[in-house]
Amino acid sequence: MKLALSTLTLISLFLFPSVSLSNQVNLDISDETIHVAFATKPSKKSLNISASFLHHEDDGEVYSIGAFVQSPINNRQDLHGALGGRFYYLDADGPDGYGIGLGGEVGYKIPSVKGLSIHGEAYYAPKVTMFADIERFVDVSVRIKYRILEQGSVYLGYRSQKVHVEHSSSENIDEGAHVGISLQF
Repeated sequence: MKLALSTLTLISLFLFPSVSLSNQVNLDISDETIHVAFATKPSKKSLNISASFLHHEDDGEVYSIGAFVQSPINNRQDLHGALGGRFYYLDADGPDGYGIGLGGEVGYKIPSVKGLSIHGEAYYAPKVTMFADIERFVDVSVRIKYRILEQGSVYLGYRSQKVHVEHSSSENIDEGAHVGISLQF
């Protein structure tokens, strides 16, 4: 299962940016992590697809493939939202597991500073949707992003990915600040 999911995620990561439907690539790093994410948007008001990979130097890897819908909130061009789900595979230091998390994203373009925006996302996979060693998984992140080029932004963010292991307590896979770039096509 691990090999199949790893292969599928890696193929998705390399195929998404090479097709004309890709619209965003994110790469962020911290002292102990590297995170790569791709998102496609086939057309307005259609299903969007995402794939990501996070490697933590000490605590393992998190693979995800997601599907979501995205649109402005209340027809406001400065506020957008997304709702959807992600299939996660976690190869943590010790516990392993897979499952489905539901959640979404909110983004706000700050009108007083051109190019500045704030984004937050949260996904939750409860015990009923997680399998193997993991009972729950929470994936939360926030970032402040500044568009420096027409097709490129830099950002500073904070991410928390926590697992609750069967017959144990919660463990962090990743928790802390990161810096990154976002490229739009």
